[in-house]
Amino acid sequence: MPTVAFDELTDFLAAVLEKLGASADDARYMARTAATTEAAGVSTHGAVLVAAYDGQVGKGIDPSARPAVVSERPGTALIDASRGFAPMAMRMAIKLATAKARANGVAMVGVRNTCWLGGLGAYLLPVVEDGLMAMLWAQSSQCKDSVPVGGIDARFSTNPVALAFPTPSGPVVADFSTAIFSMGKVNLMARRGAKAAAPVFFDTTGRLSDDPATMSDGGAMLMAGAPLNEHKGYALSLWCEALTVMGGGSANNPDAEQRQSFNLTVIDPTAFAGADYYRQEMERFVAHVKSSRRRPGVDEIRLPGERFLAQVAQARAEGVQLRPDLLDKLNEIAGRRGVAPLKPLR
Repeated sequence: MPTVAFDELTDFLAAVLEKLGASADDARYMARTAATTEAAGVSTHGAVLVAAYDGQVGKGIDPSARPAVVSERPGTALIDASRGFAPMAMRMAIKLATAKARANGVAMVGVRNTCWLGGLGAYLLPVVEDGLMAMLWAQSSQCKDSVPVGGIDARFSTNPVALAFPTPSGPVVADFSTAIFSMGKVNLMARRGAKAAAPVFFDTTGRLSDDPATMSDGGAMLMAGAPLNEHKGYALSLWCEALTVMGGGSANNPDAEQRQSFNLTVIDPTAFAGADYYRQEMERFVAHVKSSRRRPGVDEIRLPGERFLAQVAQARAEGVQLRPDLLDKLNEIAGRRGVAPLKPLR
């Protein structure tokens, strides 16, 4: 696959985002987060964010909009993104929640009325690196992706969640969909002609299939934990919808405008048993987890986020691999927007 330098990818994405109407500082923040996600190998939620925004500016996205706090208490806040870029609302939410968690131990910030946020995990890395714990839930109002337990018709978006916390050996970051797959993963599988390992998709008649292409024909997918324990993903997805409603967003509703809502919780572990205890016990526990006997063919027991961070470090040193179709799409957008094309290293 084509490989591009991490800094050049960041500069390129920032230049395109400025042409889409973002300020230079905002564009740099969005570009760095998207490039980090891409560097981690999450090509369905990284640089593709810029391509998604290119098609929505002036329609679902108002690039001149600025997020604003509409209600606030010592440990909480609600932000209305006013149809602006989701990462800018995320940036405000992180700043608010971090300050409130430092002051109060725990803080929760809701955000409504925005667009696709992209990959969640990269946003939480700076929070965890600052010694805090974080939880981020995201929901889309109009998406028809996954079904309730016992149902055939989609009633949820993929409702992803990211959980992150520090350990002495580095950040733990888990980022996953409460549906069986993210839609980005489904679309990628369909383009490659790949099948799921089990029948987890419904067609419109309710017949189960392993073919992700059924989604593009009005089908839907099961929740995380399917086929044996889909009630687990179902419960998590319902919780995500409840958080959305709490923040004034629309729970899944085909009659509502397409908007994304998200909810960020930040916790300062020093407010509870203290920093020293947290660090010592987490160090012991991580070593205990990794000491488990390994299954055949497994060379290492990893914590969520270890592969993510290793791939980012490697990509920063050696370059970021981009899917050829994504590189072509980004350069097509750049040509229309008056930005120099992104050139591969090799």
